Amino acid sequence: MKGRIKRCQVKYSFIIEDMLKEGIHCGMMLGDKIVCNLEELIMKYRMLGRTGLRVSLVSLGSGGPSRLGQNTGVPEPEAHRLLHTALDIGINLIDTASGYGQSEEILGRALKTVDRNRYYIATKTRPVKDNRILTASKLTHQVETSLKRLQLETIDIFQFHGVQSNEYDGVRDSLVSTAQKLKSQGKIRFIGITEMYFQDGDHQVLQRAVKDNLFDTVMVGYNLLNQTAEKTVFPLCDAHKVGVLIMIAVRRALSRVEVLEKTIADLKKKDVIPRDELPDKNPLGWLVKDGVESVTAAAYKFAAASKAVSTVITGTSKLSHLRSNVDAILGPPLPSDDMARLNGIFGHISESLGN
Repeated sequence: MKGRIKRCQVKYSFIIEDMLKEGIHCGMMLGDKIVCNLEELIMKYRMLGRTGLRVSLVSLGSGGPSRLGQNTGVPEPEAHRLLHTALDIGINLIDTASGYGQSEEILGRALKTVDRNRYYIATKTRPVKDNRILTASKLTHQVETSLKRLQLETIDIFQFHGVQSNEYDGVRDSLVSTAQKLKSQGKIRFIGITEMYFQDGDHQVLQRAVKDNLFDTVMVGYNLLNQTAEKTVFPLCDAHKVGVLIMIAVRRALSRVEVLEKTIADLKKKDVIPRDELPDKNPLGWLVKDGVESVTAAAYKFAAASKAVSTVITGTSKLSHLRSNVDAILGPPLPSDDMARLNGIFGHISESLGN
């Protein structure tokens, strides 16, 4: 897409926050670059399956524990600043949902004056209410409501949100045709589906969805503790040219050492991993070394390593977290020996881990 951000000349330390405070904006186009007069950091882009969209390897999520600061008391202007900074460093995909509180409205206000060619919006809605599949008219109303909240004419990627195994047939048979009609009307561009990861650790729903070849994108839970998607989802997506959005790359288990220690202890207790495989304290501390600042950074690097991955969603309300997460993904990869060890320890696990 003409005019889309392709790279940003910034040192990994991301001094953009200070630049913005001084009124210096990282937004001057020069060919295919945005010049900040700093050392170069290139945002990486990958194709989103058959959509033809070239999306940033890092995408910004508006859900998760924070929901753009709605759950953590962050004032809305700070959320706007976070979004604008994300765009300035080359992020061009923003994920949201009708069920994420006021996230769609916040995005609509924050992006109202931003050139529409600078970003893609992916939103989603639960296709089931009160244990019943939505009617076509209710789904249409949901999409039109999201458009109003986002202040957009078109949603780039509309996703059926958190589809469970017992819901999939109803969504496929009753609602996909409605989404296709909305697509023909120009209200959405592409159709996606997301899983209920914490109830479907081996991704049965997404396997069925990709095989049915009705969806342009999938959002899959994938992290170094549950690598099942590498075997069950990624090869299918590659064969059918379906875009892959990664969620749950980092949640509490990979950002809080006490939660990770408990997770590993539980796996040892159930004999899922050998008791002497990892230390009880700081069990993944061996991943931290030059170029890998933390276990969280290692987890983001792991999630982005597969070429099957189109983009990794990071959700935060803090600029410091955004900077460190982007830094991790765009920085040097994990050493191959560490990747192999992680695969050896966790590669067989299909339990929905990470929260």
